[in-house]
Amino acid sequence: MQRLRRCDAMTEGHGNAIEVEALRRIYPNTKRQGERVALDGVSLSCARGTWVALLGPNGSGKSTLLRILSTLDRADGGSARVMGFDVVREARRVRGVIGMVFQSAGLDRLLTVRENLLAQAGLLGMRGAESRGKVEGVIGRFGLEERAGERVGTLSGGLARRVDLARACLGGAPVLLLDEPSAGLDVAAREGFLGALTQERAERETTILHSTHDMAEAERADVVVMMCEGKIVASGAPGALRDALGERVVECEGTRAEVLEQAGLAVALRGGSAVGTGDPERVERAAGMLVRAGVSFRVQPPTLEDVYRAQTGRTLGAGSGT
Repeated sequence: MQRLRRCDAMTEGHGNAIEVEALRRIYPNTKRQGERVALDGVSLSCARGTWVALLGPNGSGKSTLLRILSTLDRADGGSARVMGFDVVREARRVRGVIGMVFQSAGLDRLLTVRENLLAQAGLLGMRGAESRGKVEGVIGRFGLEERAGERVGTLSGGLARRVDLARACLGGAPVLLLDEPSAGLDVAAREGFLGALTQERAERETTILHSTHDMAEAERADVVVMMCEGKIVASGAPGALRDALGERVVECEGTRAEVLEQAGLAVALRGGSAVGTGDPERVERAAGMLVRAGVSFRVQPPTLEDVYRAQTGRTLGAGSGT
């Protein structure tokens, strides 16, 4: 079995942790569908120590980008570097500076938590006391002491994801790549996982590139990169993206979309409510009409989903593809 290259203190290279330039990935024709462009000239950079969220529905290109950065897939054009290393020419070195957490946990369900982590330590070239020390260290950091002797297959989804994060952090990699890591978790389990990730980032200044279609997760990031159909449509700090929209949102109970439309708002249905987005003057007009119609409503600042819809005309609901 090929041994991974470990990174205890990565000091080579300077500047950004991740650099992507004009990246393209085109999947060839299949029996089910024709040629599909997964990435269409994507360029981005992640400064060291920052948390960047890739926000978009399934099929927007998030997973494809992460697979290329992790050397699991190869682009058809453009370039990408992680900690200064080219993902094609220096793939082995790239694998030594990243920790990966994907939608399916990379754990053996028949092994205990400790055994899984010891196996990963062996892949990283650790032996003996060093291996045991590193493993016990991450068990403590991620609050897994009481479950270390239990088989992973008996753990809840949230705890299993926390073990997977501990595994990814075991080698001290300066970059974490996470592809929808909390998918399928309930609210409490998701908060537990994201809390552990937040603490790891704060203590070790880890660079995080994290894909999601959940705007609440994206709000935790320093920078949000919105993707649609293989392209970046907007990027910036969450607050800056909302402020730049220059609009407000009015939400009314029921489906009184026609009132919002008459006021000139862009309307979408969200659960059992109609949501209209527009400039303050139009929102004020809509509010007056709703008052006269006796419909309860609330006015609030825009969310990241409102920003995404304004940029793309689409919602963040799950789609298809990668």
